[in-house]
Amino acid sequence: MVNPTLHQFSKLTLFGLAFFSFSFGTPALKVLAFDDAAEINHSYLNQENFLDIKSYQFNKLREEEWYESSGGWRLTGGSLGLDLLFSQLEVRLPHSLSEDTTVIFLAKQQEFYEIKPFRYQVEVEWRPYDLAAFSLLGMPEYDKRKADQGASVTLGKRPWNYLRFQKLFQDLYYNEKNFYDNSYYSPHPIENYLEGAFRINKWRTRFSHLLDKPFKQVFPKKELTVTYKGQDSSAVLDYHYGKQSMAGLSWRSFDIRKRRETTITTGTASPDNREQQLLYRSTDLYWLHPLSEKLHGTLGLREDRFQNIFRQLDLALDDYDFHLWTVQLYGILRHQTETDRFWEYGLYAGDTDKVTDYLSAEQQDKTRRKTEVKFRVSWEFQDLNKESALMLTTSWNMDDFFNDFWDGGNISYQRIF
Repeated sequence: MVNPTLHQFSKLTLFGLAFFSFSFGTPALKVLAFDDAAEINHSYLNQENFLDIKSYQFNKLREEEWYESSGGWRLTGGSLGLDLLFSQLEVRLPHSLSEDTTVIFLAKQQEFYEIKPFRYQVEVEWRPYDLAAFSLLGMPEYDKRKADQGASVTLGKRPWNYLRFQKLFQDLYYNEKNFYDNSYYSPHPIENYLEGAFRINKWRTRFSHLLDKPFKQVFPKKELTVTYKGQDSSAVLDYHYGKQSMAGLSWRSFDIRKRRETTITTGTASPDNREQQLLYRSTDLYWLHPLSEKLHGTLGLREDRFQNIFRQLDLALDDYDFHLWTVQLYGILRHQTETDRFWEYGLYAGDTDKVTDYLSAEQQDKTRRKTEVKFRVSWEFQDLNKESALMLTTSWNMDDFFNDFWDGGNISYQRIF
């Protein structure tokens, strides 16, 4: 007689191997999937922007609540200067139709270095076994050329102790349903995505890796060719040694390469004759600990480095390498004044380096290294169930307070269930 546990494990293994073969072994239909940000632009980041971004992001306590929950939505935004806004949106709305079938609406978007078109995903998950699930997913569109379709397999069960593989074919029917012009993909956009989260005793870790394979989109009438490839990875490792007490490390990096090339000459530098590589790396070390029944403290050290390697194909004079580097020390004090009311104070001090290095000797390089200090005051109130929280923030420029004292504001909201 076959052992039931062994029989179930065999089915699970075959299921995973079959999907792995599907995800990484089939030929690409077009180009690899991407976020539809196909334009190539300059970078307009300010010297203090990575201090701004750190102060606007959800604090670590909110992050823990988000990843412990089954669903919710959250949004935060704050000023990066006179014309730009940091924005982060996440939506995760699951609804169980039966014990083994769940429909999930997902959306995730972060903007700080370029405009990102809004994208979402609808997923139908079927769980034949407690430790395995298969999903069909995609993004339906009125314009069928732009519709995405894909599938995923999950070993384990979210939010913890699971591993998930996903393959998404983006703009799947573009070539056969393109009645607007004679443009086409060769090959088609395809996205491979791997994520996982594990909790073992006091240790918790999460990781993800997104791979957009190289693709090419051709516009014969415009004599334009667009190519793209990219990858985006992140990881978190935390050690929980008590209630709201932890030490940890978070890391993220991406590498995005774009090229737009046309044979039509205009006599001026064309936005369709550019090449760009966007590189980003961020590492954040943090320590959280309650100071008393009403006070909670956070200390952290973070490094960010963003690069824009920009090439103007029809005017070499405009070629440059841009980078913004920041290493900052920050502290956050959280004070509970009532059951559902909190004040939060944050101080961020960083060494920053902003450089535009032109390849042509005819252009003068732009270099500036300086210390930036930012102070924020936030007021937060929650509902009585502690499932939603709204935070209002104002921040102050401490390194040049008497000449430019105000440094923008921020509103954030998080709802979990």
